[in-house]
Amino acid sequence: MMHGLNLKPPQIALVAVVFAWLAVVAPGLSKQYSKLIRAHRLLAERSATERAALLDNPAFSVAEEIRRAAPPGACVLVLAYAGPAAIEYYRARLGYLLYPRRVQVEADSAAEAADCPYLAVFRDSEPNLAAEPFGGSWDGEQLQRRLSSLERLAASKPVEIFRLR
Repeated sequence: MMHGLNLKPPQIALVAVVFAWLAVVAPGLSKQYSKLIRAHRLLAERSATERAALLDNPAFSVAEEIRRAAPPGACVLVLAYAGPAAIEYYRARLGYLLYPRRVQVEADSAAEAADCPYLAVFRDSEPNLAAEPFGGSWDGEQLQRRLSSLERLAASKPVEIFRLR
């Protein structure tokens, strides 16, 4: 026995519980640490904008496209082909990322917004749609007819942006 270390049974039980707890949580902590190291390697040399684009994909890239096309203070109706929870996410994120623009996100291709001179059409990423299928109302043919009469301001893979004439 070590000199000066005089543990009583309750103390020994407490030490045993602590070591058992450490043994149980060690694999999870190891995974978290590995994720932290990977994230650090991925993000360390990047600018804040590049980090946002990587971590908030596709909301950040969609917002950047809209930001270039619609002036501050403008209203933008975003027709989003995305799952129900994703629609709520995009409402929050695009509203935040595009402030002071007013943003309305809808999962209905026929949605209208009064006094909203800009229209963006966005299709969520395939992995997001696979995880949460679209649950709104989308008529591709009707939407194409509607868009054909509008002025196209930008078109990229994640989003097309139009101005109402």
